[in-house]
Amino acid sequence: MAFNEAFLDELKTRIRVADVVGRRVKLVRKGREFMGLCPFHSEKSPSFSVNEQKGFYHCFGCGAHGDAIKFVCETEGLGFREAVERLAAEAGMEVPVDTPMQREREEHRRTLYDVVAAAQAFYRERLAGPGGVAARAYLARRELDAGMVERFGLGFAPEGRTTLIQHLTAKGIPLAEIVEAGLAVRPEGQNEPIDFFRNRLTIPIADNRGRVIAFGARTLLPDGKPKYINTGETPLFHKGRTLYNLDRARKPAFDAQSIIVAEGYLDVIALAKAGIANAVAPLGTALTEDQIAMLWKIASEPVLCFDGDGAGKRAAYKALDRALPMLKPGQSLRFAFLPDGLDPDDLVKRDGAAAMQKVIAEARPMIEVFWERERDAADLSTPERRAALQRRVEDLSGTIEDPIVREHYRRELKDRLWGLLRPARPVRAGAQFVPLRQLGPQTQRPSLRRPPPPKSRFGAAPPPVYGQNPPSLRNSPAARGETGAQIRRRESELAWLLCRFPGILLQDYEAVELLAFESAELESLRMEILHFAVECEVLDESALKAHLDAQGLAEILSGLEKQASFALDRSPAAEISPDEVLGRWREAAAAHRTLMALRPAVRRARGEWARDHSEGARRSLDEAEAAFLSGLQALSGENDTEL
Repeated sequence: MAFNEAFLDELKTRIRVADVVGRRVKLVRKGREFMGLCPFHSEKSPSFSVNEQKGFYHCFGCGAHGDAIKFVCETEGLGFREAVERLAAEAGMEVPVDTPMQREREEHRRTLYDVVAAAQAFYRERLAGPGGVAARAYLARRELDAGMVERFGLGFAPEGRTTLIQHLTAKGIPLAEIVEAGLAVRPEGQNEPIDFFRNRLTIPIADNRGRVIAFGARTLLPDGKPKYINTGETPLFHKGRTLYNLDRARKPAFDAQSIIVAEGYLDVIALAKAGIANAVAPLGTALTEDQIAMLWKIASEPVLCFDGDGAGKRAAYKALDRALPMLKPGQSLRFAFLPDGLDPDDLVKRDGAAAMQKVIAEARPMIEVFWERERDAADLSTPERRAALQRRVEDLSGTIEDPIVREHYRRELKDRLWGLLRPARPVRAGAQFVPLRQLGPQTQRPSLRRPPPPKSRFGAAPPPVYGQNPPSLRNSPAARGETGAQIRRRESELAWLLCRFPGILLQDYEAVELLAFESAELESLRMEILHFAVECEVLDESALKAHLDAQGLAEILSGLEKQASFALDRSPAAEISPDEVLGRWREAAAAHRTLMALRPAVRRARGEWARDHSEGARRSLDEAEAAFLSGLQALSGENDTEL
């Protein structure tokens, strides 16, 4: 069967060629295209390209060329119909049945394109005629010149009730087709249709091929209601699957790898006037799932640009809720809010095009807007209400279908909840905290006070002697791999202290939050301890261990329990002084932070020495390495490390 043109157009709109090809070919983005090894012939260097903007693949080696449907046919041995049916199922589209009635309907659709085109010519003519004075005056106030009017095909629908109907019927167009195209309506209680658009500026809406399929229109009456209307659903036009100006914006958006979504037609035109050609708009409703999918075919993070007032934020939140379940790795939305009370045209007129560009450049990630909405709407005055906020953000993030994105949202929101809710936990001066049970055999308590390192103008390490080769770490224990082991051992100590004495969070939660471990395992453990502190009212060692076990961290915790050499006294808890615990924690944490802060300086100094064997570069390297080794001694408690 021959599928109708509209169905195939919509199918190609919903699927990305790169996604279809990427199932069989490893693609790498190269500028505006994707490149890979051709699946149709053997090659060692990639000559196979996918152009998402144009919707096709092409091999410069063997000449293979086609769209997503043809690729499925060629690589899976399917016929055209089978390939279309498979892709349609993936896109959630129902394949039309080929019947005489369907063929007649398709032919009728082609006729409706002609009807709408005739109406567009009529509106354009009336804008330039004597009756278009008010419309031209409005355009002048908006500072839209003849070039912009021509570019966007603006027109004028006169005031008469049947002016358009009379014009089209005089050309032999049946009244039924005028009504079916959405150009005329039958008012309730009346038999005769009237023009749908009257005394309004008309704005043509085109499909992806640039064919006019509908109109938006703005009233020219001071108190006219509603201010904007657009054509109703027709065989040609489905507002939830159409974006205004997509036919013009597609190429500049693809070139820039960025697409802007404004609130309305005239916002898009105002952005174009400011030099921002990659803007589109929904059609009087919040963005739909179909429209979001269309945007993601062009850019991975479309920017939604809204007015900064309450209505703009409500529109942004509706789009956010629609997009949330659809998020995928690398695919999200960003949000740009205009200064309160201004639309794009107002901002450009007041502050220039650069101000509009700045607003777009500062668009905020979706996670930030999501969190801000939930945080600002929450009442945090009681534990139950704080728990309600936590439950709400967990439930919303749980709607994300992609498991990877869902997990990252869950983690990010847990961190933000911790940052928001931690002040609610009282920090009592001199708070007592002891473990509720002992883990492992008793061992001798190590000394909690370390002897001070040798004093010098360089800190703990002796000063370097200049004029000789730099005392590089190549000749130190660090060069033999001991530095990493020492850091890991002391990171393990810090992690163990947190696990055995979670009450540290009561006294020093800022230090716990700011600390960062090089070990990915221990870093994940630290983050879960912070999450535990948010979720649990009592900082209890056994409860913390159960929480860590439930999070799949039992093996890491078990490894820490076996490293008894760095642990505090395993004698009964009552004999352990809270001051000793806190002092040991703060001493180790401070030394660790100092050492981590010194590492970048060593790397920079080494790079400078490699580029320039000057006296100054050698001196900088000596000082950086000496400071690093001093920090290492402080962290490890060893004073026998030699340069």
